[in-house]
Amino acid sequence: MECELIDGYRTGFLHLACADSTNLVAKREAQRLFADECRPDVLVVSADEQTAGRGQQGTVWHSSRGENLLLSIVVRPSSLVAAESYALSVVAALALNASVAGYGVESVIKWPNDLYCKGKKLAGILSEVDFMGSAVAQAVVGIGLNVNQKQFCEMSRRPISLSLAAGRDFDCVEVKRRVVGEFMRHYAMMERGRADELFAAYENMLMGRRENMLFRDAQGVFEARVESVQRDGRLMLRRCDGTLSCYSFKEVESVVHGY
Repeated sequence: MECELIDGYRTGFLHLACADSTNLVAKREAQRLFADECRPDVLVVSADEQTAGRGQQGTVWHSSRGENLLLSIVVRPSSLVAAESYALSVVAALALNASVAGYGVESVIKWPNDLYCKGKKLAGILSEVDFMGSAVAQAVVGIGLNVNQKQFCEMSRRPISLSLAAGRDFDCVEVKRRVVGEFMRHYAMMERGRADELFAAYENMLMGRRENMLFRDAQGVFEARVESVQRDGRLMLRRCDGTLSCYSFKEVESVVHGY
């Protein structure tokens, strides 16, 4: 395992040719490595291919071997309370947004944790958090970013890749370094008490923040715009009649054209 210092954190890198799921491998390796006296502060696990990749709400993450970024980052925050653990998804989303912007690709964040480009899904985030009392003990933040893949299986929902968006191929190793660097930069901000800045930036980049769009809840489809996101991740929507509605995960979804 390679280690390097990133934003003051000793960061360990483990890369595999194939994994069942980088999140699962990260959990297993963290349990072993974090018990060592020479343990890293942060662990990054990546793979060329995964056989049981997962997305939010039990969805499957499809990826061609060696063409995309599949990684999981294990962190142990110093003082993040359980009720505000959504900040880790905010960190990851901002890191991805900044990373692709560095390649000249514009993107927006689709609540709760996807990155979209030109109306198509570019990346997804899956955060799995372990708690100790009212605090976050450990979190595994899984990231899947389409990098060089140009053809997708029929089960994939309107995907796009960096290559398709930018018109050129990318070095996946370099992309990984950029994403991890941006993640650690934003994570360090969170750890230093700058969560308000992160949430403000996150809200500013949300799909539906500046204009009305369609959403679907248990009562049906309606038009609204994003008002804000609470620290626990709940989405606040301002409807056309001026009323404010609050939604937790799975209670509402945005209706993107073409779905």
